[in-house]
Order: sequence, then C-alpha cells, then structure tokens
Amino acid sequence: METMRIINTTIVSIIMFVVYWFSRLIPKKKRLWIFGAWYGEKYGDNTKYLFEYINKNVPEIRPVWLTRNQQAFDLIRLKGYEVYWTYSLKGFLISMIAEKIFITVGIKDVNRYVINRKDVIMMWHGNTPIKKIVFDDTITRKNQLFLEKFLYFLFPFLGSTRFNGIVISGSEEASIIFKSAFRANEKQILLTGYPRNDTFFDMDQNAPILAEIESLKRTDTTTVIYMPTHRKEGKGEISELLNIDLNKLNQSLISLNTKLFIKLHYFHLKKHNYKNLSHIYFITDADIAQDIYTILTMFDMMITDFSSVHFDFLLTKRPIIFAPFDKEKYIMNDREFYFNYDDVTPGPKVKDWDELLVYIEKFIHNPKLYEKERLNVMRRFNKYIDSNNCQRVFSAIYNEKN
Repeated sequence: METMRIINTTIVSIIMFVVYWFSRLIPKKKRLWIFGAWYGEKYGDNTKYLFEYINKNVPEIRPVWLTRNQQAFDLIRLKGYEVYWTYSLKGFLISMIAEKIFITVGIKDVNRYVINRKDVIMMWHGNTPIKKIVFDDTITRKNQLFLEKFLYFLFPFLGSTRFNGIVISGSEEASIIFKSAFRANEKQILLTGYPRNDTFFDMDQNAPILAEIESLKRTDTTTVIYMPTHRKEGKGEISELLNIDLNKLNQSLISLNTKLFIKLHYFHLKKHNYKNLSHIYFITDADIAQDIYTILTMFDMMITDFSSVHFDFLLTKRPIIFAPFDKEKYIMNDREFYFNYDDVTPGPKVKDWDELLVYIEKFIHNPKLYEKERLNVMRRFNKYIDSNNCQRVFSAIYNEKN
C-alpha cells in the first residue's frame, strides 16, 4: 500500500514538475496574498486570524484563501471573503502570481505545485513546540522510506526541504527552536506573537458558541476542555488515553457538577466514534466552525498531555492539569522533547483518570493552585500578552517587503 502511494505520487510529481518550474518564471502581483491551513482541510489557526484582520483593516492588500474542504469554503464565502478551490484553474492561477503565501502546517496548506518557498510565511499551528518538529524530529524522519526521502529532494513541492521563507514566533524560546527545526537563520524569524491568541483578549469576535457551553453560562457547572496531542501523525492509537469506563467517568463528573469536553487532534478527529454522555461531550469541527479558539476562553480549566496548546491557554490564567499517561512510550516511539517536561508544565501531572478527577475537584475549590508557576511559564512562552499579534505580524511582513 505504501509503495503504491509512492508510485502514484511519483507519476503526479513528474507531471507537475514542469508546472512547478514554469510557475517560477511568472511575474508576481504586488499585494496579492494567499492563505491556507491544515493541508487545505480547515479554516482556522493563525492564518485565519491574520486573513480576517487584513480583510477588515487593510484594503490595499488582496487576501485570498485556498481550500479543499467544502465546510471551510462555505464558512469563508458566508463571511464575504475571497476563496477558491486549491486545485481549480483559478486556484492555480492565483497561486502562480501571489506575492506572499501564508501557511500553518506545511506547503500542502495551499497549492504546493506552484509555490516559491522564498515567498512563504510559516505561521505555525502551535505555540512553542514541546515535541521536536521538522528537521529536529529524528524519530519521524528515521521512519521515512529512502525512496520517499529521494522524492522530497527531487521534487521540492512534496515535503520537507530546506525552508527559505519567514517563520512567525511567539517567544524567544520558539525562535531558537524554529531556527533549528527549519534550518533557518535569524533574519527569517519574526518574533511577533501568534494571531490566534488575540482571541484571549479581544472578546468582540462574534464567534459561534457551542450549544452545550451556551446552556452552561447561566449555571455554576464547571467546564473542562481535554485536548490530547496526536500519536504518530494520526497513525497511532489514542484509545489508551480514554482507557476508562466512560459511564463511570460520567457519574463522577455528575457528582462534581462538571462537564468534560474532549477535542481530539485534527489527525484523529475524523476517526473517533465515541458517544456523548450527559457530562462528556466530544467536540467536532462542525460544533466550532473548524476553530477551537472561538470557544477556548469559555472553559474553566484545561487537560492536556504534550500539546503546546497549554502555552496559549495560560493566557486565561486558569488551571491546567497534565495527563502524560504514556510519556515514556511517547518519547521513545513518537517524538522527543525540547524541554524537561516538568519545567514547562505548570500544574499537576496525573498518572490516571482517578487522580485527574481528584485534581479537578481541588481546582474547583481553589483555582489559584499552581498560580505562580502558571504565570512564570506564561511569561516565558508568550512575549506579547495583548490583542495586537495580527497587527504586529502584518506590519512586520508588510514592512519587510515594502
């Protein structure tokens, strides 16, 4: 199966090879900027917030979104913004002449076959990475087949090749990591803060509210969001993370007057088939218009494992419980870490769900537990604690070019 995938990729790549190099000869249209996210499958993350900021505030820039997802396409059209299918004729033409390209995960976010990597701005899809990424991620790269590595070298639009564009950073720690992970130099890193984090301070977002949370706003029910990171780029199992009697867990949550909302990683979201219970709710993309940041400030506390999302959630100054149930296995088989885990996770580290429930109750009674530790880590990994990240990113990119 894997060999057939590589053969098919090779055939397409040979056909697109000519298109890729031809597109580099076409003059670029000044102030035409294109955006994409999550392999063209979502309308969210840092690119979304910069895209909307420009649409609302910078009429001299023409922002265009590219997508392969019907829901994302409809969401953008509904807002009245310009959007095209990634691999449509219009998508190809727009991509060929775009001056700047903004992505969150990789070049596959947009039309990878016609993009000049020097024109790319990597907005990133997390805060400061805990787990090693891109060229620093030796475990994932070690598992690549030799033929796959050779194809990446021969056809630069396929995957991880040397990055020649700009990378957005939110902290000094992230800047150091990005220089290493992307093999970038200091001039390629812009320390501006992440656009999506403006939502923690700008409450006038007109964001969709999950009905289950809306119903809780007038009650004293505690809301908890659980956001575990992926396993093996989505190829690993996450069932062991929920290796618990969910009905029993639900009863415990009822006694704590607490509702648990579970948002699985993008890589696992389409695969799960868990059923909702009275006090356990699995969030889907349809619930949140593909963007968890539209409702993240509504939760009283967070549970996570190795995801950098907790660096963002720290901006709320609310409690975080860390559930690294499979840490040793994860470090050995999935990703190594950039940091000593305990140094960057300001909260209790629980070994199982029973202990996790104990800390939910403790935080209900005293949300200031670990407050000093949270504030210290928040400042370390968020240089800017305000709602001006979009404006800083735009100014840095615009001034860098003009």
